[in-house]
Amino acid sequence: MAVAMKPLLVIFKPRSIPEFDEAIEKINGISKLWLRYFPQPEAYDRARKFFLNSDYTHFIILPDDLIVTQENVDAIVNYEKSYDSISGWCNNNGRDDTNIDTNISAFLPPDPPRTATYEGYRWFKIAHFESLLDRLKDEEELLTMPVLHQGFALSRLSRKLIEQVPFRTDAGCCVDSCLSLDLMKFRIGITQYVDLRIRMRHMKIPRTELLVGKEKPIMLFEK
Repeated sequence: MAVAMKPLLVIFKPRSIPEFDEAIEKINGISKLWLRYFPQPEAYDRARKFFLNSDYTHFIILPDDLIVTQENVDAIVNYEKSYDSISGWCNNNGRDDTNIDTNISAFLPPDPPRTATYEGYRWFKIAHFESLLDRLKDEEELLTMPVLHQGFALSRLSRKLIEQVPFRTDAGCCVDSCLSLDLMKFRIGITQYVDLRIRMRHMKIPRTELLVGKEKPIMLFEK
């Protein structure tokens, strides 16, 4: 008998971004775990321990520079196939303001990953994904694709994945990159997938906006 899905939306919030706060207020029908103002490694470690000590079945990652809608959340929660990792996608505008690239790479990150560089990645283009969506709009099977790396964009991870692959950083970088590397190294048969229909908007927020070390860290659970 299939286990009923019980997802936990885990919100990593090292900043205070009004547009994000307004968007998340509109998201209903799902339990939320907030990690506010923690250093990234501690935030992910705390969230993982909370999840593993609960009866939630899926860990859904939401960073605070990603604008999501109720439709996005419902789509990732209700995705029918039991992939251990299924995500949406967004523009990757960390490099500049041109918004040409997605957050999905055809290559693995460098090992170890490096902060503030895109060396080693090969990002799919937004125009390519838009073209696929237009041509394959009636081919549901083809609108989900396996990928080697995705920068977390509303990523739904199974309990199996969370149990077997701890979150980590390497030399201060980067939980999503390390996860992609570890899924290949551990050879545990887990592939990351992206549903091209679940598109979101990634904001470009300068690192100077980080409130880690400036505000008191808080972990808050909303059932």
